[in-house]
Amino acid sequence: MQEHDVIVVGSGPAGSSCAKALRAEGIDVLVLEKEALPRYKCCSGVLFGQTQELIKSYFNAEAPTSIQCSPAIIEASDVREWNSKDGYRQYLWEISKDGKQFSQSYINIWRNLFDKWLLDLSAAEYRDQSNVKGFKADANQVSVQVEQTAGDGRKTAQEYRCKYLVGADGGNSIVRRLLNPGSASSDAMAVGILQSYFKLESLGTLKKAAWNVFFLPEVGEMLNCVHQKDEYLLLCVGGFRGRKLRESMEKLRVFLSEQFDVRLGDWWRDEACQMQLAPPILGRDRVLLTGEAANFVYLNGEGISAAMDSGYRCGKAVARALQEKKNVMPIYEESIKDIAKHIEKCLAQARFITAQAV
Repeated sequence: MQEHDVIVVGSGPAGSSCAKALRAEGIDVLVLEKEALPRYKCCSGVLFGQTQELIKSYFNAEAPTSIQCSPAIIEASDVREWNSKDGYRQYLWEISKDGKQFSQSYINIWRNLFDKWLLDLSAAEYRDQSNVKGFKADANQVSVQVEQTAGDGRKTAQEYRCKYLVGADGGNSIVRRLLNPGSASSDAMAVGILQSYFKLESLGTLKKAAWNVFFLPEVGEMLNCVHQKDEYLLLCVGGFRGRKLRESMEKLRVFLSEQFDVRLGDWWRDEACQMQLAPPILGRDRVLLTGEAANFVYLNGEGISAAMDSGYRCGKAVARALQEKKNVMPIYEESIKDIAKHIEKCLAQARFITAQAV
């Protein structure tokens, strides 16, 4: 049985930022990731201005060209919402935080490469293909049951012990579900999201290096997005429970063809997830939640900057609790007050769901 000061579940921006903060304080941390790395994730794969600043501040780095895709930069002015009556207008996906403005030039990246790069920068020990199946927490430690998959596909059961367990494993967090079994929040609003990549033959009349947003009730209850990644066009649809998203994807394809003369070639792959819009939940006792697992999401579903910032602060809170032998939850709660306030601001300005669905 392996023992660590902290185990972080999830190797995305929240998990890597948490691990980075812990490592900076000399804390022994292990990151567990259920997929083989580098792994794909349902995400726009665009680094907004705040995310770029957090990378510099927390990792002393800038996104390298090796993780970027073409077009490398999408200007905020080219994130555009279209409707048949008025044509195009700018669509806001990031607003100022605490009075601070951020870069209006967004970096287009491959999310699988970005996440692995950030994890490597954290310098944390990690295990991929390690699926958490359960945990038990008492006053002094947490025991974590993990199913690990070897390169030949063989699965083995492992047990780890830690002083703190951090769930940084996204909107469908296993840590959150195990911590609060059967307790789906009554005030939560969940939408299913499907992204499909198609070989791009022609953008038609769509502007190059732009990110196009559409609200089409016949397609789904959530906004629909379209932007380019190298030789592919990424299409995104979403809807409430019961919506058949593959049918929605086909409707969006037809719409783009008929309205903008977009021509798509072969399908490459799909990515899917569920996004839950609900008040933050930070965990309990020795089990903490951060990033989207804690419902930290910014304007219109943007999650990378919220994940990085909350994850890093979670790591710092745990480190302080260990060093000062204090209760971690009050420290963590105090450290993310400005994040929670910004989430409220973002929710007040959100334009994510179609008017007909409200």
